Parts: sequence; C-alpha cells; structure tokens
Amino acid sequence: MALNPTLARTAAKHNSAYGSVLDRFLVTHPPAVAKPSRPSRTPNPSSSSSVFEPTKSATTGCWAPPKYSLRRQAALVKEAALTGQLSSLPDGPRTARVTSRLQRLAAAHALEETASQYQFKPRTELVLSKPTRLGERAVKHSHRIPSAERQAALAAAKELVKEVGPYAGRAKVFKGSREDRGKHRRDEAVQGKLDGMKQVVRDWQEGLNEARGKAKPGLPF
Repeated sequence: MALNPTLARTAAKHNSAYGSVLDRFLVTHPPAVAKPSRPSRTPNPSSSSSVFEPTKSATTGCWAPPKYSLRRQAALVKEAALTGQLSSLPDGPRTARVTSRLQRLAAAHALEETASQYQFKPRTELVLSKPTRLGERAVKHSHRIPSAERQAALAAAKELVKEVGPYAGRAKVFKGSREDRGKHRRDEAVQGKLDGMKQVVRDWQEGLNEARGKAKPGLPF
C-alpha cells in the first residue's frame, strides 16, 4: 500500500501505556455501537448517527460539533487503515476520504495488472537502416513508430487513466503566486520603459528649457 510509510509514522505518535489511540477508541465505542444500523423513517434530530458527525438540537435547531475533532478522526482513520480495521470506525468525513482513496488505489493497481498483459505494436514496422549515400540519415529507434500513431496511443492512454490513480479527483496543483504569474508582463513593461527612457529624458529637458525661456525677463537688468 502506498500509504503505509505515512500511516506508520502517524500511528507511532499516538501510542501510550494504555494502548494506541485506536485501541482506546474501540474500547469506548465498540464496532457494534460505533457503526450504527440504518436510521428509521422518523429519526430523532437530537441523536447523532455517528460520533464523527455534528448533531442538531431538536429544541434550539443549532448544530453541535462532533464528539471527536477532525484531527483526532484523521489519527484514528490512519491507524485503522494501517491495521485493517477501517470498517470498525463510524462514518465521517475523514473515513469517507481515506476509503475513497484506497478504492482509487485498488483500481489503479488493477489497471496496472491489466495493462501489463498487453503490448503496443505499431501498424507499420520500420526496420533500422544505415545510410547508403552521403547526406542520408539513418532511421532511429524513435522514428520506427509514426508520430501520428504515437500521439493517438498517448491520448488513448491518458483518457484511460484519467479517473484512476491516487491523484484522481483532486484539484490541480497551484502553479505559482499572483506575482509569479504576472512577472512576465511586468518585465515586458519595464523593458519598454527602459527602451524609451532616452526620449523621455529628451522631452523633459526640452520642457524644462522652454519653461526657463518663458520665465527669463525681457529687460537686461
């Protein structure tokens, strides 16, 4: 499992003389109690279906936070995933997140097993040839497959693994800050000002000389 190194380091932080954080949780909330049955048709809004979810008061209508914080839920879920006891935890945001990630990992591994059984073969096979006359180029290994066929195979592979893998469904990685994205535009503006700096200085000097000429008195004294 790709999460094993991270889960092992996280689980080691919560061990004590009374057992791990998952052991203490399962003692307080056994699996039969932590994983409740399906709610009835008329559920009581004041009772919580899970200790990992917020509850709503039937009297005031206000929401109360869950019994366990999101940070504690993350620690419990990581240790449960490491020890194979994820099904013993109640439903919650962290449980659903790790469960979906493990499902995507399983789908990715299944796809790798399926893809290893196939081998791409080009429609037209080109044999490596040596140049026979001066100026003729040899056919390299990268030229054995036509570029159009290579691009089509790459597009088909990308379409196949679009929704599979540990990073499927995640938001795109943030590419730089606002200053980094606008750096090229600012550099062009600065370069344009530097190129026209001589003309700006010349115009300023001409305006200054003209103002001095107007302020000069007509009399010699």
